[in-house]
Amino acid sequence: MLIMETRSSFLPAYYRLAEEIRNKIESGEWKPGDMLPSTARLAKEYGISHMTVRQGISLLANEGYIESIQGKGSFVTSPPMDTLFLKCSEENVLGNKMARIKLLELNVVPADEKISRKLAVKKGAKILKMKRVLSKAEGPVAIDFRFVPYLKGLPLLEKDIAYAAFPDMVARHTELFSVRNKLEVSASNLSKEEAELLGAASGLPALCIEQIIYTPKKKPIGWSKMICRGDRFTLTAVSQPL
Repeated sequence: MLIMETRSSFLPAYYRLAEEIRNKIESGEWKPGDMLPSTARLAKEYGISHMTVRQGISLLANEGYIESIQGKGSFVTSPPMDTLFLKCSEENVLGNKMARIKLLELNVVPADEKISRKLAVKKGAKILKMKRVLSKAEGPVAIDFRFVPYLKGLPLLEKDIAYAAFPDMVARHTELFSVRNKLEVSASNLSKEEAELLGAASGLPALCIEQIIYTPKKKPIGWSKMICRGDRFTLTAVSQPL
């Protein structure tokens, strides 16, 4: 899938490290209770700084994959059954390799009242706005809106932006370390504009999925809103990664 082929080239080093470790845990190569290699060993193996290693480990700890014990090290955890892992990525929404992602809009816009509130920025601040339609064989599935603070001089590579998972896009286009992703799911009905984009009847039941990504200092640095057709989308969570 194009997502997997293009995303690694622009991910920050700590994200790439976290993804490598996450894959080892999800594949069963590293099991609950296993101790991770030391910071020095990981830094040497991946050619990155100790600080970058600590950022990657912190990200995994916040996701519940590992537990760090001071003076002992970091260990793979066994997720409790009442904690569910939910992947709100394109792969989860679309669910097949023939899926299509169409970029409809990529602009720098002034923050309106709602955007300024979600991202804790001044009204009128420059914001990078993106709108995409996600489709699969039977037709359009979701409309995806994304908003991140605009950084002057940072190149906007449409191919990378269109196919990047939201946390990856935020990491790339804010150049800030993110550790927390807050997600809210609510029921809604398609507006006339949304229905036209999704090829559906106005008023059709839909699912609204919002994400806000934060830095360690609890500063919001990314907001996304995805409107999914209720008849073409199922939200699935599991007690541990599969």
